[in-house]
Amino acid sequence: MKTRPLVAGIAAATVVANILLSVAWVYALVAGVAVFVVGEVAGRLLLGAPALTPAPALTPAPALTPSPAAPAHPLSRREVEVAILIAQGLTSKEVGRKLVIERGTVDTHVQHIYNKLQIESRPQLAVWLVDHGLLDRSSPPN
Repeated sequence: MKTRPLVAGIAAATVVANILLSVAWVYALVAGVAVFVVGEVAGRLLLGAPALTPAPALTPAPALTPSPAAPAHPLSRREVEVAILIAQGLTSKEVGRKLVIERGTVDTHVQHIYNKLQIESRPQLAVWLVDHGLLDRSSPPN
């Protein structure tokens, strides 16, 4: 393995410059090693690269069709669970107990749900869930 002197010199200069800029010596050393490794890898890739050849002709990709299992909404599975319980009238504390998660985690899920759906209230969430077939209007709280 032959090291190019220029790469080694640049790596050493990187370490010295970082130390002069009051960077912790560990970080200065890491920066120098990173410069050295990237310089060596790039040099080997550029020098050992084969001559450029024309790329093969591209064929059009088949049209993508939506997966039948893919949900038609932006919510994760856990967000749907939280949303349904919230829409059924449970408090964040009750949802947390039921799903065995902290109340703060429930509140975070609720905020993410509101942001994703661009809504601002629990009643709006219930309407959205009914409209998307995720909640039956007559669903009593669990």
